[in-house]
Amino acid sequence: MTTQQPLRGVDTSIRGGARKGWLTAVAALIGLTCGPSVLTVTTFGAFITPLDREFGWGVPAITLGASILSVTIMVISPVQGYLIDRFGGRRLVLCSAPLFALSLMAMYFLPDSLTMFYLAWAIIPLCGFGLWPVSYLRVTAGWFERRLGLALGVANSGIGVGTVLIPILAAALIGTLGWRATFLALGAIALIAFPVAFFLLTEPSPRTTSVFATGDTLKVAATRRPFWLILSAFFLLGAIGSAILVHQIRLLLDAGVSPGVANVMPAALGVALIVGRLVTGWLLDRVAASQIMVVYLSGGVVASLLFASGPNVTTAIVAAALAGLLIGAEFDVLSYLIPRYFGRRAFGKIYGIAFAVFQLAAAVAAYAVSVSRQSFGSYTPAMLALAVLCAVCAGLFLFLGPYRYDVAT
Repeated sequence: MTTQQPLRGVDTSIRGGARKGWLTAVAALIGLTCGPSVLTVTTFGAFITPLDREFGWGVPAITLGASILSVTIMVISPVQGYLIDRFGGRRLVLCSAPLFALSLMAMYFLPDSLTMFYLAWAIIPLCGFGLWPVSYLRVTAGWFERRLGLALGVANSGIGVGTVLIPILAAALIGTLGWRATFLALGAIALIAFPVAFFLLTEPSPRTTSVFATGDTLKVAATRRPFWLILSAFFLLGAIGSAILVHQIRLLLDAGVSPGVANVMPAALGVALIVGRLVTGWLLDRVAASQIMVVYLSGGVVASLLFASGPNVTTAIVAAALAGLLIGAEFDVLSYLIPRYFGRRAFGKIYGIAFAVFQLAAAVAAYAVSVSRQSFGSYTPAMLALAVLCAVCAGLFLFLGPYRYDVAT
């Protein structure tokens, strides 16, 4: 039987590092707001219709770009996790921010070539190598112990803020300036991450904390049941989240919702993302993560069934809010589960593998839902399948068992 052990990290209320710790959490919030998780994943759906209108490639062919994006993230995530554990997240952020901004701006020159389109969606996430969430979350986690959940919730809420603001901005810019100029604007937004990380993002000094020396190696973690349960659960969560984020606008248009309403509907999901991440972060310091996820996944079942029924404006808002709460909880929970079940020695590596598994499912689901819609003439079968996935995922969380590493008291 494994005994529970305290985590020995930097407690900001004791070590006097509260200011730097919370500034780092805020820097992570801003960085994730203008990072690739927002500027690529959440805006991709807004470009489907204008690209189809200009080039006539077809929705499934265009959506395959989102799958390529996810596959590339899947490939680079474990490597990112390894480098973060070795060199820290701040260095990766500073190196990646300019490259990622330039890669988005280069989409202005996209020719009428699916091959170039697909190549672009392999290069863009590669240029944003150090900007995916684990860089920020690993740095933030190093500053906190008893308030770890809340700090991660603050950092992760940046993706929610971006999900509220950026898709609406992108849709407005596409409507007024065109999709090419919109990519230039998104590149300019991406540059914000560099000065924020330079001035505000601070790595805890290894001389003053043993936090990253505590816990399992990756090899040992892989022998434990929670490791495989977590990977399985996040595989399913990747499919659920991708299907909703990529297809939400088109799903609403198919249901007869006006384009103006459909294009701003993701704001409901984004608001729920912010609330979900902050509330989840607060709850994680008080309630078992498995219990929280069962509640959110039950909401995911309801959201999927509402989407399957061909939502009107009211039910669409409810469905988007429930989906947003679930999607908003995902990486708060992952960031919290790793130190609680495995310690923090291999935080980046384990997170990178889980994120890769998540993106693998996202890549498959984004394309599969498009094919399903084209085959059946409706999103209903795909949404019913998502409801089943939510129920299965809830069962996986129930089998995790108690934490192995408790918060020091």
